[in-house]
Amino acid sequence: MDSRETPRGREGVQDALIAAATELFSARGPKAVSVREIAKHAQVNHGLVHRHFGSKEGLLRAVQNRLAADIADRVGEAGEDESLEDLLGSIFGATNQQGHWLRILAWTVLDGEPEAEIQENFPLADRMLAAARRHPAGPLSPEARVTHIMSVGLGLLLFGPFLRQATAQSAGQWGESLAQVMGLVSRGSTSR
Repeated sequence: MDSRETPRGREGVQDALIAAATELFSARGPKAVSVREIAKHAQVNHGLVHRHFGSKEGLLRAVQNRLAADIADRVGEAGEDESLEDLLGSIFGATNQQGHWLRILAWTVLDGEPEAEIQENFPLADRMLAAARRHPAGPLSPEARVTHIMSVGLGLLLFGPFLRQATAQSAGQWGESLAQVMGLVSRGSTSR
């Protein structure tokens, strides 16, 4: 028997549904999870998913937007003259929310969901673009620099456990490898 209390009120129900959907979507992918399962896990009536989010897709967007905002909050406030290099370590540091966000993103992209169904707000990408525009460097446009950095970073986050095992690295070696790769990506996007 679950020891959680039944959520009450609009905000409590929404939070419970987002938390339940986050856990289930991350574990099995949005397509493999039903609205009834999410509601049962959240200890609410399944009709409340539609009432508060319109659809399972609306709940998926709410989950990804919440996770992206939580990650942005953990990174902290932007400095007035913040550079891309300043952001890399804090953005790509491992957090539980980041793991959920990334797994759900991978599931939805692989399932062929339209981009608009996945996420509406991109606070960290927006912040990285602003930093790249403040500090233009190298042959790449700010958009190309951020794309380059994010593609490598997301690949490392998504495939990190596999890459670490495949290259037989200890935790310390892996941490150093990540720092070296992200340093190379950062420098590589600014070299002429």
